[in-house]
Amino acid sequence: MERKNVTEKGLVTLCQQLIIRGAYTHQTALQQDLEKIVGRVSLATISRLLKQLGVTKIQNARGQRIYAIDGLQQPKVTPQHPLAEMVIDIVNSESFVLIHTAPGYGQAIARLIDCQHADDILGVVAGNDNVWIAPKDCQSTTQLCHGLRAWLLVSSKK
Repeated sequence: MERKNVTEKGLVTLCQQLIIRGAYTHQTALQQDLEKIVGRVSLATISRLLKQLGVTKIQNARGQRIYAIDGLQQPKVTPQHPLAEMVIDIVNSESFVLIHTAPGYGQAIARLIDCQHADDILGVVAGNDNVWIAPKDCQSTTQLCHGLRAWLLVSSKK
């Protein structure tokens, strides 16, 4: 597929928008998304665009090394980067569920959970980077944990 008629400035702007919206861990994923829009783009072009934009790799809340425009140290909460993306992991014991978040997001995630008025949750306590959840019934702690994982789109690390 040949490249569609796009200016160099347009290509730079498009690349910048994709990086800000997406969580790219390598150049080929970015290349594929650019090619869907503009047609053929070489990896050399991708490298040049990344250098022009001052792109660096940072670690996101889930521990992945992703491309970011220099100066954007953490993903911001936007429609493309929802608050749930700040959740690192969700674990449980026999009596409670613990949500690990990016630093500073514990209270926001707790508020999000509180606003759901879930019948199976007795209470929620937030710290800076964690949320402690007490279920109404300790027999359902595992189900609560799985439900929260599904709702917040967090995959299991096990």
